[in-house]
Amino acid sequence: MTVVLLVEGETETVLKDHLKRFLDVRAASESRPKVALRTRDIMTLNEGKLRGRIRLELNASDVTALVALVDVYPHFADAAEAKAFLLRAANGDPRFYAHAAQYEVEAWLLPYWETICERVGVRHAKPGPDPEKVDLDRPPSRRLEELYRLAKPNRRYIKTIEMATILRDKDLVVAAGQCPELMALLNTLLRLGGLSPL
Repeated sequence: MTVVLLVEGETETVLKDHLKRFLDVRAASESRPKVALRTRDIMTLNEGKLRGRIRLELNASDVTALVALVDVYPHFADAAEAKAFLLRAANGDPRFYAHAAQYEVEAWLLPYWETICERVGVRHAKPGPDPEKVDLDRPPSRRLEELYRLAKPNRRYIKTIEMATILRDKDLVVAAGQCPELMALLNTLLRLGGLSPL
C-alpha cells in the first residue's frame, strides 16, 4: 500500500520523515505492515493545475490514497477554507484526503517550545496555549525567527533544518494533543494504514 503525501513546500517535505517514523512505530506496535509514504510537491495552488496533478498522482497503479497538506498562511482564511479548496480540486475522488496546517506547519513545533528555547539558549514565554491559534499577523514561523534572533550570538531560523532537528526523537502525539489539525492528519494516515486512530 502506497500513500502519497502531496505537500505545499520544503517544510512539509521535511515533516514527511517524522510522519513516516510515527507510522512505522505504530505499525510495529500493532504487528501491521508498514505504510509506504511518498512525498510529492504541489508546486501550484492554481485549482485547475492542481486538479490535473491530483488526477495524475491517483492514476498511478501503486497509489492507494493521496493526502494533501497545505498551510493556511498566507493563501487562506482558515483550515476549513484550505481543505474546501483542496477537495474542489480533487473533484470528489474518494481516495483523496484534504488537510491543512492552521496557520502553518510550524504551529506543530510550538508544543515543543521549551525544547526549542533550550536549543537556542533563550528563556522566552510560549506564544499562547493553543499553537494553532497563533495569529496570521505573527505566524508561528515568525515567532520562531524572533526567538532565534534572541540567541547570543543570534541565530537564523532555517525552516527545513530546524524542523528536522526539533522533531528528532519527539512523539508527534504530544503535538497532536494540542493541535487538532495535526491530530486529523495523523488519524487519516493511521486509518489508511489499517492502524488504530489516536
